[in-house]
Amino acid sequence: MWEQEVIEQAKYLYDLIEQGNARHQLFLALWLGGYDMPFEPILRGWIQPIDTLLHNLTGGEQDPEDALWQISSSLAQYVEPKWKFSPRPDEVIRDVGIDAWRELMEFFLDVLAVPTYEPDEMSYESLLRTLQRINSIAQANADPAETLSWVLSLREIFTLPRYQDVLMNATVEEWTQARDDYLTLCQLLHQLAALFPRRNALLTSEMRQALFLHWGSMLPPLLLAVRYAGYGDRIDEALASLNEVLNVLSDPDVCKLLAKM
Repeated sequence: MWEQEVIEQAKYLYDLIEQGNARHQLFLALWLGGYDMPFEPILRGWIQPIDTLLHNLTGGEQDPEDALWQISSSLAQYVEPKWKFSPRPDEVIRDVGIDAWRELMEFFLDVLAVPTYEPDEMSYESLLRTLQRINSIAQANADPAETLSWVLSLREIFTLPRYQDVLMNATVEEWTQARDDYLTLCQLLHQLAALFPRRNALLTSEMRQALFLHWGSMLPPLLLAVRYAGYGDRIDEALASLNEVLNVLSDPDVCKLLAKM
C-alpha cells in the first residue's frame, strides 16, 4: 500500500500535468509544495537566464572595464538607433534627449552587470540633471540624489554576478527559508483575497495555480538574496505588517463592507 503522502503527491502532479505545465514547472511546483525534489533542475532554471542576460550585456567579458565598454558599445550599436529612428518615438525619450536617455540606461545596465561600477563625478552630475528632467515631465517630487543612492545601494544584492553567486552557493537551509517566506506571503495574500469574496470568485483554480507558479519562479531567489545580504529583518517586518493589516480587515464590521465590493 502506498502512503497517503505519496497518493497526495501523485494527485497534485496529475493536476499540474493536466494544466499543461512544462517539466521544469512540475519540479518547481512540487518543491514549492514542500515535496522532496531534486533541486539541481530548479536551480538551473534560475541560473541560466542570469547567465544569458549577463553574457548579452557584457559579451562574456570578465574585466570590469571591458564589460563596461561592451555595454556602452552594444547600446550605441543596437539600441540607440531604435530610439532615434523609431516611427513612434517615446515621448519621454524625446523630451529628455537621446544622449541623456542613453547615459541613464547605460548607468542602470552598468550597475546591473558590474558590481564594482561607480559613476565618475561628471557622469553623476549629468544623471542628476536627467532624473530631475524626468521628474519635471512626470510632475514628481522625488529627490534625484536619493534615487541614485538607492539604485547604487542595490548593488549589494541584485547585481547579476553577485545574485548568481548567492543562488549557486546558498545552503539547503537558506533555500528552505526562502521557500517558507514565499509560502507565508502566498498564505497572507490568500487570506486577503478571501476578504473580497466577489472578486475572489472570479479566480479559477487554474488561474490561482498559474499565479502561484509565475511568482514562485521569481520571488524565492529574490527573497533568498535579500536574506543572504543581511536584510532578512525587512522581509520579516513586511510579512508582519501585512498580517497586521489582515487582522484589522478581519473585523466583522469591516468584512461586511468588503463583502459588498
